[in-house]
Amino acid sequence: YPHCHPPTEEERSEINFAVKKFRVESTGGCSADTMHCAYYEVTYPEFAGLDTAVLAKLRRLIAATVSMGNPEADGKTMKQTGDTFIQSYQDFKNDIPESAGGWYYAAEVKVETLVDTLLSLSVQEAYFTGGAHGGHGTYFINISPKTGAAFTLDTFFKTGYYEPLTKLGEKVFRQVKAIPDTASLDDNGFEFPDDAFQLNTNYGFKKEGIVFYYNSYEIAPYAAGPTEVMIPYELLVNWIR
Repeated sequence: YPHCHPPTEEERSEINFAVKKFRVESTGGCSADTMHCAYYEVTYPEFAGLDTAVLAKLRRLIAATVSMGNPEADGKTMKQTGDTFIQSYQDFKNDIPESAGGWYYAAEVKVETLVDTLLSLSVQEAYFTGGAHGGHGTYFINISPKTGAAFTLDTFFKTGYYEPLTKLGEKVFRQVKAIPDTASLDDNGFEFPDDAFQLNTNYGFKKEGIVFYYNSYEIAPYAAGPTEVMIPYELLVNWIR
């Protein structure tokens, strides 16, 4: 587990990784003119020491996450998703040749925590496919490196954790957004069901604590940007298994 202290040597995993880069560009490339090209690029960790089935599952999870949320990308490789992205750009340019501006998709997959019981990855993406502005997002992948099973809050915490965790999350959220304890979240521009703060399911395990990440549009208009709620492990010691 990611404890309230950095993992000791005994807790560190035997698994290691090397950072790789995958990139595909439209015909002609992007080196000279990024205004009239498209590229799809992902920087990601390639692991050694994982069981073959776990490694295959992890590759599928990463590939599905670096797809701009396209449900049809599930089961496809990074190369297939990249080729589809480039082909979409080529089709768009063929239909509207006078359109200005190139397309891009860039993602970085980072190892946040790697111990025997948990592998937590963050995926930060940015993209532009025309329009008024580009898009960006941060997502997390949490699995057991031994079995490949999903590592969830239920895995990490004792029964009964959700209400106190939500209260801690709301306290941090209000501090980050400078919203008084008694003020309505809705009146301050944040949309939650029944105006009651909720933790989302987009969370990761970092060295210092659990982070819940609300992407743009999730609880507020695009202009408000994303929101990161970090709850330090030291506040959670009574609930960690």
